[in-house]
Amino acid sequence: MVVLTLICQIKPEWFVRGFTQDPAVVAVAAEFLRYISWNFVASGLIFTCSGMFQALGNTVPALLSSASRIVTFALPVLWLSRQPDFQLHYVWITSMVTVALQAVLSLLLLRGQLQRRTQPLSAAAPA
Repeated sequence: MVVLTLICQIKPEWFVRGFTQDPAVVAVAAEFLRYISWNFVASGLIFTCSGMFQALGNTVPALLSSASRIVTFALPVLWLSRQPDFQLHYVWITSMVTVALQAVLSLLLLRGQLQRRTQPLSAAAPA
């Protein structure tokens, strides 16, 4: 994810030119990739945490994490879209912020799950 983020930061046009040669489309798509590529590492962390929740047999934290992202993304974007100075990149920035928040929440929820799972083991161990 880090490598893909770096490529999207340095040369996002490379991904777009296979679909169109229109300079206006390439410019908007390249700007989109530059913004949204910052989500790649956080998304990787979110997917990893979700896999860990499944492995632990409790998918509720992953559901809560995803629901938090929907709420923290959809409500601000709805509000922003109704503002007179609305610009498309506001949606992309909101996405970056909410994916980062979801990654932090997923990591905190996973930490809590792991502490609950390992606490009985450490309490039972002799000193």
